[in-house]
Amino acid sequence: MQDNMSERLFKDDLTDTWFKLGIVFGILTIPAIVVFFVLGDYLIDGGIKCAVYSLIHIYCPGCGGTRSFYHMIHGHLLKSILMNPFVPYTYADYLVFMINTILVKTTKKLGFQGFPVTVTILVGIGILLGQWVLRNILLLAFHITCL
Repeated sequence: MQDNMSERLFKDDLTDTWFKLGIVFGILTIPAIVVFFVLGDYLIDGGIKCAVYSLIHIYCPGCGGTRSFYHMIHGHLLKSILMNPFVPYTYADYLVFMINTILVKTTKKLGFQGFPVTVTILVGIGILLGQWVLRNILLLAFHITCL
């Protein structure tokens, strides 16, 4: 009888779970992309307001996410990063992870079996929280609005 280690394709135990969630995420993103191509100008020109910023006048971690997504799907990567760096980081991480996982699953030779999916998710959370803190410091201490 073979041990479980020789049957596993990935070093990270959560890779298969993240891959399944990634498929669902990819499917759910398709309608969002269509909506942003059709209604994107309305959405970023004041159609949606942040409830946190409207109520207590500080940025929430997701502030700028709508504009970031809009600019990203329209090919304006720098604008996307400036609006909310978490959004393009998440999509870049998603694409690399999904392509790598498909390569490993289909070829068992190509791709990186030790892809640090959990680490990249934690880095993304760090980016999300870091930009949130930095924007609020700039806003509250120096009255600099970033969005």
